[in-house]
Amino acid sequence: MNYCREQEIAQAITDVLDDASLARQLAAQSKPAVWLQTRQVEVEDEIPLAATKLGGRPDLTAETPWPQRNPYPDTHKRVQSHREDSVAPDSRWRWATPEQAQKIRTEALQHIARLESVFPLHFLAQINFAQVWAAGPVDEDMPRGGLLSVFYDMAEQPWGYDPTDACALALVWSEDGAPMQRRQQPEALQAMDDEWQIKPAACTLHACQTPLPMESAQWSALQLELTEEQGDDFVEWWFDEAENGASNDGEDACCHRISGWPTPVQGDMQTECALVAAGHYCGSGQSYQDPALQSVRDSAGDWLLLLQLGTDEKLGMNWGDDGQLYIWIRREDLRARRFDQARLVLQCH
Repeated sequence: MNYCREQEIAQAITDVLDDASLARQLAAQSKPAVWLQTRQVEVEDEIPLAATKLGGRPDLTAETPWPQRNPYPDTHKRVQSHREDSVAPDSRWRWATPEQAQKIRTEALQHIARLESVFPLHFLAQINFAQVWAAGPVDEDMPRGGLLSVFYDMAEQPWGYDPTDACALALVWSEDGAPMQRRQQPEALQAMDDEWQIKPAACTLHACQTPLPMESAQWSALQLELTEEQGDDFVEWWFDEAENGASNDGEDACCHRISGWPTPVQGDMQTECALVAAGHYCGSGQSYQDPALQSVRDSAGDWLLLLQLGTDEKLGMNWGDDGQLYIWIRREDLRARRFDQARLVLQCH
């Protein structure tokens, strides 16, 4: 659902919890954001240079190299299952034709080669912050101008809970006034199948107000006293009535957005970012329970949503099972424009 004002969120939550005071308290935690309504274009040149857009070819300065990643620090683990696929007998794929089985082997070898080498990252989006602020307010520390370009390893598509995933994300910051040019993809990306290509999309930017999700460090800090029934009702409203956990093909605020609160589908991402940025693995519950890491977990509120990109089938953008890709940054790093310190999180249903 697209909310425009805090009062709308308060009314919606009042109807759910039957408690106007509690609803106002929660609505006061809401944040402004700008969401991106996408429209696929057949001719990418229709999109002005340095405009906010998704997919296609990025606009970069002449001296900016195309972002690429080095082999992952744990490449030896990442290639293991693919190596098994590359040599597995036909009996492993009884459901497949011999041709399909051979295609699986070939694709496994191709992915091993990508993982074991320096490889270019896929271009996902670019955000023109002057256009963002023209559409509506966002966090006060967001840039007032400039272009932020987002690159990600779509082929490996790591989830972000492992510190070794950091090399899968690159953010390129270009100041206002820098001469830009629309760049062709590197040959290695052009050679990949269509399923790895994101079609270019023009964006219409809309202001909105985003409600605080349960799955956040701030919710825990509020120490709310909800009854079990109220908690269940809030979760049902979040995922069903408000559809805040949806990823609706670029058609509403639940899909692509800049700043504000995210629409999480699995859990608290701020604590995950704090832990992973400090070098701690979050693929299990250990880092969330270790008493020695309490001070790290306590810093979770410092992390802000920079950008959320949802599943948008018309563009060929899909994260897992209709999931979302989120990019977070610490406030101090945002203020200093240290975008290389941002972290990624992928969540899906």
